[in-house]
Amino acid sequence: MAQQKPLTMAALGRPFHLGMLYDARTDRIITGATLWDPENLANNTNTRNQPYTGYEIITEDSLQKKAHALGVEASLKLSLYSGLISISGSAKYAEDYQKTTYETRLTLKYSTTTHFEQLTMKHLGKGNLNHPDLHDLDLATHVVTAVLYGT
Repeated sequence: MAQQKPLTMAALGRPFHLGMLYDARTDRIITGATLWDPENLANNTNTRNQPYTGYEIITEDSLQKKAHALGVEASLKLSLYSGLISISGSAKYAEDYQKTTYETRLTLKYSTTTHFEQLTMKHLGKGNLNHPDLHDLDLATHVVTAVLYGT
């Protein structure tokens, strides 16, 4: 894994967990492979409450508005609409369009967050990896180091 910039993205129903590997080149989660053992991850995690509730009324049915409502960045938007990634849950909203001119679409977007988890810095160095061989395989470009839970 080369040195990369931090990447922030919406999960869109994908099961992100701390320590998972992610390949931004293919927009895919690398399942079954982490650089640390579960115990090491559990012992090096900070959790804090981050309660938030909000709503937005969306009256447009455009691709741009839907992407904005889902919090999707440009690169992920391209992957989403080209079919590179499949979506589930509330993100399925992006695939639903007005079917006739006799329809009107009004969407209420409800957002909530509960808590934030992140890996501590003390075990992130290459010398602290439980599985250093994975680091050199070029499987992934990023490691999931933080997750904000909510909808």
